[in-house]
Amino acid sequence: MDPYLLTLAGTAGTSLVGLLVAEGWQQTRDGVVTVWRRFRPQTADEVGRDLDASRATALDAAESEGPDVTGPLQGRWAARFVELLAEHPEAADELRDLLEQWERRAPDGRPTDGGVRMEAHATDHGRIYQAARDIHITER
Repeated sequence: MDPYLLTLAGTAGTSLVGLLVAEGWQQTRDGVVTVWRRFRPQTADEVGRDLDASRATALDAAESEGPDVTGPLQGRWAARFVELLAEHPEAADELRDLLEQWERRAPDGRPTDGGVRMEAHATDHGRIYQAARDIHITER
C-alpha cells in the first residue's frame, strides 16, 4: 500500500478518536459515515454503530477516569481507514477533505476562523508566556 495512504489512514484514526468526546460529534460521525456510504455502502451502517460504540467507550473512560482507551481506539480506526483506502484509494481525496474540516474545528466543536502563529525569543533569564486561548500562570 502507498505510504501516503497509510499515513492518511493513521492521521484519520488519530484525529477521529480525538473528536470522540468533543462537541460537534454528530458532524464528525456524519462525515465518516458519508465517506463509507460513498465507497462501501454495504458497511456504512455498521461503521455508524461502531462510531457510536467508540464514542461511548471514550466517554465512559473519561467519566470514570478508567484506563486510557485512546491508543486502542486509534489503532482500530486507523485499521478501518486502511481497509477502506486499500480497497478504494480514490477515497483519499474525500478523507483528506474530511480531515481538513476536522482541523478547522476547535476542541469544543466550534469552527475556527484561522490559524495562529506565535514566535518568541527569550534571552538571559527571560520568560515567555504565549497562548492562543486561555492562559493561567501561577508564579512563586
